[in-house]
Amino acid sequence: MFPEIVIYGATHVGLTLANCLAKELNKKILVVDQLHSPPEAPHGWDYHSSEMKPVEQIDHAETVYIVTDEDKVNIRMALVIRNYCNKVRIVVALAEPRLGKKLARHMDNFYYLSPSELAAKRFIEAIYLPCQENRASNVQSEQFYDPESPKTSSIDPLIVQALTVITLIASFAVVYFHYADKLSWIDSIYFVVTMMCTVGFGDINLKDSSTMSKVIGIILMLVSFTTTAAIFALITDSLLRHRIVLTFGSRKVKVSNHIIVVGCGSVGSKVVDELIRLKEAVVAIDNQPSGRYMPAVFSKRVPTIIGDARSGQILKSANIEKAKAILSVTNDDLTNLEVGLNAKFYNPNLRVILRIYDQMLAQSLQEKLEVQFAFSMSSVAATALAEFAY
Repeated sequence: MFPEIVIYGATHVGLTLANCLAKELNKKILVVDQLHSPPEAPHGWDYHSSEMKPVEQIDHAETVYIVTDEDKVNIRMALVIRNYCNKVRIVVALAEPRLGKKLARHMDNFYYLSPSELAAKRFIEAIYLPCQENRASNVQSEQFYDPESPKTSSIDPLIVQALTVITLIASFAVVYFHYADKLSWIDSIYFVVTMMCTVGFGDINLKDSSTMSKVIGIILMLVSFTTTAAIFALITDSLLRHRIVLTFGSRKVKVSNHIIVVGCGSVGSKVVDELIRLKEAVVAIDNQPSGRYMPAVFSKRVPTIIGDARSGQILKSANIEKAKAILSVTNDDLTNLEVGLNAKFYNPNLRVILRIYDQMLAQSLQEKLEVQFAFSMSSVAATALAEFAY
């Protein structure tokens, strides 16, 4: 029997969609991916491991979903399938919906959705939803520890390593010239420093020294020149990075009644855009100042803190005590969970909204812990995608 629904991509969205459709519809569903076996056992659907190309009898399918994690792959597959058969309904997941609008102009029976946009809207809706009483409301905040991160040096470790290397080389050279060329300790130090700074050979030189001393002198000059240049380059890079943080990323904010968004990726950036449209005060936190979506966040002049939001110090810098909500939407479930629990420690009345891939974990968080809203982006996207099959 030919498949009635074909899903390309055994991703979180793809598998959630397959499970959702298998529950609701009595149709043959086929998931296709290059993986040798699916990440989870099939429940009411079949799996086919192959290259990303039209499967046999795909022209008999009612709907073809293309939900891999790469827009380029999704678009290429949509074009290939449309060339193979003209009538099948094609539904594509795209991180950049602008591409979908342009493709829809040239392809019939073509539909697209942006999982990150859908998730962002769902997260923002949760800010304004009435909050139910937590089952864990009797937990006292004194039972939690302050999740402060240990103090770390602000000096680039590469600079420290370079300084260590040049110090060891200089020390070896001082000892060598003291014994080999019969220089006093102070003269040996003076000679090595002037040679490493390339301003020597005015009063002490290696003209009458042994061949070994001349070779060591040559190596010392070359190594010191190279190492010094590297140290200056590292210092310049460190200063520039610090300058970028000072320019674009505030280290401490003084706003109140604001919303903190942790993770400025595809979902977080859309959450920030929508909150700005709603005229909410927003503070963003991300640990990657050079992330793909960070320039767009910086351009909107959103107060941005560069650092790990799991750190209590970073949350304090975002004025967590006076915030009204926090949305942690990074790609990691455990990071989002830790951010949410730490935020609750500093502000027990804070509304916590988390992005959780695992739907069962998301449900448990709402039932057992002080987390009002935890959503699976895959579940949100799969629900919207499934409507095309109904």
